[in-house]
Amino acid sequence: MINLELIQKLSALKIQHRNWLEALNKVYVLLLTISPGEIICITGPSRAGKTRLIDELIALIVGDNDYSKTGLLPVVKTEAVNCSTNGSFSTKSFTKRLLRDIKHPMHGDEDFSSIAKQDRLSEDVYRQALEIALKARGVKYLFIDEAQHARYVGKGSQGAYAVMDSWKCLAQVSGVVLIIVGAYPILDILRNSPHMIGRKYQVNLGRYQLSREDLIEFTAILNQYGDVSGHSKFLLENIELLYKGSLGCIGLVRAWLLKAFALASIRHTQLTTEILLESQQTLDDLSSMAEEIQHGELLLETMNNEVAKEDVSVSPPSKKFKSTSKPFQRKAERIEDGVRLKGKKK
Repeated sequence: MINLELIQKLSALKIQHRNWLEALNKVYVLLLTISPGEIICITGPSRAGKTRLIDELIALIVGDNDYSKTGLLPVVKTEAVNCSTNGSFSTKSFTKRLLRDIKHPMHGDEDFSSIAKQDRLSEDVYRQALEIALKARGVKYLFIDEAQHARYVGKGSQGAYAVMDSWKCLAQVSGVVLIIVGAYPILDILRNSPHMIGRKYQVNLGRYQLSREDLIEFTAILNQYGDVSGHSKFLLENIELLYKGSLGCIGLVRAWLLKAFALASIRHTQLTTEILLESQQTLDDLSSMAEEIQHGELLLETMNNEVAKEDVSVSPPSKKFKSTSKPFQRKAERIEDGVRLKGKKK
């Protein structure tokens, strides 16, 4: 029988798979060699493991630094949140969030009357306070997660470009390395932001495609979940379903399996194909995610081609990208049971 203890084990399982490790190593090398004021952009589809990636990087960078003793914050991580009452992205609210994350004294007071007075300050005042605080705290690396939310700033695409330019200027003035992390919609903004062009390093944490090499790695990941749950044979029997229903994104596989095992536990039954089907993402959600992924992968390919060409003014293809391959169809190569990669468990 499935039990809650098993679900907790699965939830705690952190798989350092190939794409994740490659992105981790690339970004870490950049962090060690990049100059203050420069930018690293980490992109990838939703649920690809970007947030866990930057958490691991932060742990590597911070080391044994103790803020309570040193008063220094070599790394600051914040999130771009749509926190305005109308659901838009507010640059003022974002700056205030950054001040809280950097532990600025202005935002350490629980007195609501004091907070009300602060709200009357202009955004320019907050910005100046932030620039001073970044230097005072000794911040070397500033991570902005979920950066794609900046597209909801209003004023159309020009507003989003202005946000990117503002972040670039903040990094330059404060002497920090800026790490922008976001899902594929951020690519449209980064690609057309004047201050970002030629001043950023791009790292992609991608999904697993339908090549033989990728499917072997995808199988190895399922085997790790199978080892913990005792369902290796069942998961491999349903590999086609698990690939299609996750679009090759490991974060989606993880969330899906946790939901499926929890559902089986509630019903006091074994995990079945029917439970997998019941607990997967809706077709509408999968369709939206697939469209976002295809557009992002096309943009990445176009950007790479433009860099490789001498004439960078060539316009990108106007035809809408359509995948020509279908998962596990048209002479797909079979992965043998028991195939796995060694040395992947943490």
